[in-house]
Amino acid sequence: MAGGHAPPYSFTKHDRPACCKPRHQVIDRWRPLLLTIPPDPAGNPHPLDELTELVPGALLRYRVHRDDRAELLYISRYAMDIWGVTAQAALADESLLWATGCRDDQIAVRESFLQAVRQRRIWWHEWRIKDAQGRLKWLRGTAKPVEQEDGSVLCTAFIMDVSESLRARALESAGDERPRQIFDHVPGLAVQGYGPDLIVTYWNAGSERLYGFTAQEALGRSMLDLVVPPHMHAAFQATVQHMIQTRTPVLSGVQWLQRKDGSPVEVHCNEVFMEHPERGTECFCVDFDLTERRAAEDQRLALEMQLRESQKLEALGTLAGGVAHDFNNIMAAILGNARLALEDVQDNDPAAISLQEILKAGSRARDLVQRILSFSRRQVLQRRVIALGAVVDESVRLLRATLPRTFELQVVCDPRTPTVLADPTQMQQVLLNLCTNAWQAVPDLASGRLQIELKPHRGAPPQPRLAGAAPDAPADWPEVNVCLTVSDNGAGMDAQTLARLFEPFFTTKPPGEGTGLGLAVVHGILRDHQAAIQVDSAPGRGTTFSLYFRAAGQLDAQPDPPEDQHRPAPAQLGEGLAGTRILYVDDDELINHLIGRMLRRSGFQALVYQDPRQALIDVREGTACYDLAITDFAMPGMSGLELAHELRALHPERPVAITSGFIPEELRRLAPAAGIADLIPKPNTCEELYSAIERLASRVCRSPLP
Repeated sequence: MAGGHAPPYSFTKHDRPACCKPRHQVIDRWRPLLLTIPPDPAGNPHPLDELTELVPGALLRYRVHRDDRAELLYISRYAMDIWGVTAQAALADESLLWATGCRDDQIAVRESFLQAVRQRRIWWHEWRIKDAQGRLKWLRGTAKPVEQEDGSVLCTAFIMDVSESLRARALESAGDERPRQIFDHVPGLAVQGYGPDLIVTYWNAGSERLYGFTAQEALGRSMLDLVVPPHMHAAFQATVQHMIQTRTPVLSGVQWLQRKDGSPVEVHCNEVFMEHPERGTECFCVDFDLTERRAAEDQRLALEMQLRESQKLEALGTLAGGVAHDFNNIMAAILGNARLALEDVQDNDPAAISLQEILKAGSRARDLVQRILSFSRRQVLQRRVIALGAVVDESVRLLRATLPRTFELQVVCDPRTPTVLADPTQMQQVLLNLCTNAWQAVPDLASGRLQIELKPHRGAPPQPRLAGAAPDAPADWPEVNVCLTVSDNGAGMDAQTLARLFEPFFTTKPPGEGTGLGLAVVHGILRDHQAAIQVDSAPGRGTTFSLYFRAAGQLDAQPDPPEDQHRPAPAQLGEGLAGTRILYVDDDELINHLIGRMLRRSGFQALVYQDPRQALIDVREGTACYDLAITDFAMPGMSGLELAHELRALHPERPVAITSGFIPEELRRLAPAAGIADLIPKPNTCEELYSAIERLASRVCRSPLP
């Protein structure tokens, strides 16, 4: 103390009030000090310290200047209990107190406090914080502004933690059993009740199932902290305020809210409110889970899309062999002449730009032909002995999801029908194509009827009624065979239409509504199975397609591959795959860029190289470390087999796989001796390529990696 004198507001033992004095006497004694005594710069005890020992909560003293600048003069030591911040730290940096609340709450507290100061009225406010330990709290503050002679305003604020009282109020309100319990028994219905302050007072069982929070976890907390994503906070608050002010319910429609684990969930929301004589206004959010409905719709749309795409691809496979060869010759002439012309002109010639664009477009067309040719390579039929009744049952399940509800579908399957030797997937495609064409040919769907009948048939099929309707088939049919018919009561077809029925791209539908490929695909599949088809139709009396199959045991089926050639199913991607380092080498820059992004997004560590020699140099120098290497086979400068041999010499314990658009027999013969872990054919889509990589990584992960 300077000069040996005690500070003017220091206390002696005699001056301190006895602990036995009543609290109101102590408060009355020190009331003048609340507004007159400034803080002690020497750090001596403040007179308010004794007062704060008698009341719960924290005491703060502010001086608000004319420019709305608020200066913190004093804060009691109980600030530690409220904010988790010491009084000394708060006086040194006042922002430590207010950084505990969200930005919106900070703005609301400041505006309400300054508004009370300007109007010289009692300040009262409640807000949320997260203290220094991360605990969620609700605070209630009150203060009385007193104007000073210099125009400033002194405010002594009292802050209390009221979290438990708010939670108790929520639990008491939730204890009201009333008819709200009926909501717990409505499947797919989530109901939340809350007050104007958005604090949850009701949380039904459907909300627990949908959002993951139990009632005990949700009650007493804000809707903003539970199910409303941060970007929707302002809109949700505005909706609730509008509903309360107008006394009208709000149909929010489809919204994306969030679960306890942070995952989004699509719901259909309705906001309603009730007025209770004791609890006042009470709001309710009624949510319907749309997850299952969306999944069912997506599955139906996916099946329809797969059916349409399958028809297009099958038709391309049938036609590509005869068309692509001539088209390739044309494209070779176009590209060759364009390159010659580009060499004859100067770089700055305007024609050079046009020729370069021709080369780009021609290259894209050439790549398209290559893809068509790749697809047109006929795959071996996976024929086996099957009961067509099972194919009919599975196809009917798919049809019922797409047929109009007013459409009548009749299915008759004779259990005595013999088995057939066929590819079940292609049989299903035949049936779906015929049924789709049948119901689309019915003009009045309300009275439409489709019948599928499977039964035995004695002897060979009857002679077709139109040219090309029956593929070539040997005459030695068994005594009992199989007949599958698809009949409709549609508009029927005239003779001219019947004559062109199986022509590719022929259709009687308006432009944009049909490809004319469905029946062409049916004809091709039946021809491969040495089956027959007969069509009976006339205008006004519908159409009947009759399909005839030989009974099993009369055709030589292609033998199934030996058991030792079947590869095991890929393992399910698990925790062990995360972070696996994959070295991927391919001379195609576009493929590298795509595979690199795809692998990194899937949790792998991708090291992608376009130059195999550079990849080998980095591995030797230790700058490229990997757990699994995948390399293309045909690359300039170094083949994939040579790179694999070098990598295995450096790290024999690390597996290497080779990927290629075409795997020759020579590569299959040399791969085991070179220690190749797997041969991965390059598929047609990125999804299939990723599946192959994931399959190989899963197989490798079953053995501990170094």
